[in-house]
Amino acid sequence: MTFYRLFVASLFLICFCKKGFLKGIFANNKKLLFGVAIFGNVLPFNLISLSEIYVESIVAASLIGTMPLFTYIIAYFVSKNKSLDFVSIIGLLFGFIGMLIFINPFGISLESVAFNFSLLIILSAFFYGLSANFVKKIQDNSPIEIAAFTTILAMLLAFPIFILNFISLNNFEKQLLLNISFESFLSATVLGIVCTGFAILIFFNLIKIKSAVFASQSNFLIPCFGSLWGYIFLDENLTENMIYGLLLIVIGGWVTNRSMFVKSN
Repeated sequence: MTFYRLFVASLFLICFCKKGFLKGIFANNKKLLFGVAIFGNVLPFNLISLSEIYVESIVAASLIGTMPLFTYIIAYFVSKNKSLDFVSIIGLLFGFIGMLIFINPFGISLESVAFNFSLLIILSAFFYGLSANFVKKIQDNSPIEIAAFTTILAMLLAFPIFILNFISLNNFEKQLLLNISFESFLSATVLGIVCTGFAILIFFNLIKIKSAVFASQSNFLIPCFGSLWGYIFLDENLTENMIYGLLLIVIGGWVTNRSMFVKSN
């Protein structure tokens, strides 16, 4: 799924690029481009896809919503401005406490499968925050060129993982994959075009126009819509600790980022 998603997104994005852009963009930004491809695509896509086998989509969406908090923390350490005010600290604490309440580590075994894969999703949110800060540092290239190149690079890096995963499947699982239904194929294609290609393009534009922290605020909507769709379409349950934790994550992220904007204006 990860490889095909990136393949479709690459075809979509490359349609908007000038001929020969690949050579020009790679010359001065090798490390940053690899960083965006790996931490913004390959690692989180695979980790989240694997985790959602064992974790409900509501949980996954809400934990991905911690990405703005990680983006702010990383931006603080890599920027020249080291001022962290009281309001920002309160916002970060709200987000961290909300994350703890949501995954409820005291109510489940620390060795349980669900808890361990929840931690992988949080790690993916950190990777997304790291990638967003990398994008901001890439110079002299348009957002569409950065989006296209990093997606193509991520696709190439994901291909060996796809081959290894396919080899490890048993015969029954291979038959399921090879006989995928048209509806599933169409869904994966739409996911690649809209949720990967188009979304990355908008996200990178926001980073270039404003900042990584500003763009990351779009992730506040992921827990909200993820919880709503999971509840409506997948009959997933919303527990009290999940609702309270979700509210604290969103409030904490908003307070932290709002504080940053007030200081910058």
